[in-house]
Amino acid sequence: MSASIPDTMLAVAQEGQAKEFVQNSPAFTGSKHPEMRAAVLKVKVPELEENDVLVKVEYAAQNPTDWKHSANMSPPGAIIGCDFSGTVVKLGPNPKVNLRVGDKVAGCVHGGLFEDKGSYAQYLRAQSDLVFKVPEGLGMAEAATYGVAWVTACQALVSSQKKPWPVEKTSDGEWFLIYGASSSVGLFAVSLAKAMGYRVIAICSPHSYDLVKSYGADHTLNYHHGVSVGDEVKQISSGGVVLGLDTISEDDSFEIALSGFKEGATEAQLNVILPPSKEATEIRKDVKVVFTLMYTLFGKEFNMTPLAPQPSTIGVVPGDRDFGAEINKHTPELITKFGIRANPIKIRGTLHDVTDGWQDQRDGKVSGVKLVYKVE
Repeated sequence: MSASIPDTMLAVAQEGQAKEFVQNSPAFTGSKHPEMRAAVLKVKVPELEENDVLVKVEYAAQNPTDWKHSANMSPPGAIIGCDFSGTVVKLGPNPKVNLRVGDKVAGCVHGGLFEDKGSYAQYLRAQSDLVFKVPEGLGMAEAATYGVAWVTACQALVSSQKKPWPVEKTSDGEWFLIYGASSSVGLFAVSLAKAMGYRVIAICSPHSYDLVKSYGADHTLNYHHGVSVGDEVKQISSGGVVLGLDTISEDDSFEIALSGFKEGATEAQLNVILPPSKEATEIRKDVKVVFTLMYTLFGKEFNMTPLAPQPSTIGVVPGDRDFGAEINKHTPELITKFGIRANPIKIRGTLHDVTDGWQDQRDGKVSGVKLVYKVE
């Protein structure tokens, strides 16, 4: 490394292998591993490869996938975390995007599985076309929230549901259902759906009604009402929706979301963010339930469960890598032109506070805000 870039850094990395591996669900809920296995460790600053940039991280934002990886999947030495904002301090060979040292950038990386990738770190490496330049007027803490949740919303509403990109108003007031609308993915999905011309029915807890309405939701419904919510959806939308997104994808969320779909509609589709059970896909055989995984946007095959006796290999999905680059290319424009807002944030502390923040999220103490950490 150069004189200004150290050889080592502090990062939240996996300390050691879990005592046992229990894969009791395709969603990897982590329910069998209550102890956190990560800690702030001194590790090597990553070396750059083709098309990489080295980013000095300023903020890292938290996602549920962070603690789930640490509890279930992360091998020893893996750096945890995906979302970040920071400053480019070095360029690797042949960058695809004309970035310069000193540029302020944000995005996400595939944290939790590799020793040289992860955002809970003083430095990270990312591919030049899979980050975006932070536009004027957007704070760096807020910029860090445009990571996993933002690209997940884009992948579901645009790529999977086969809508035009860059975003344009292709819907003339068609109704779109979002279950878990107050989640990080949900808030981005509400804003994105409105930019695409949809009217949005948001299903969430009543205490989040004002929040999701401030992001553009047209109607809010109480998920505590269970499948009877479907009757309310059908009343509002004159018979039901044909497109939707379930940002929770656990327990009874599938049934509640599907209850609001129009009967016998052609090309009806509900996107989900965790793998659905066979039973969930058969609740409504006239609705296609589609699971997408944002990690495929990085364009590389990977083993999701390196600690398991048998690998769970996720292959390359044709077109996903190109779409990931397109998301980052147009994100600054979508922020400024369509007003795609960052998640509400709460600065939770520094790298040394990350695992406490994970526990807060596991305990249900995080709602309506994105936990963000100042990296020093």
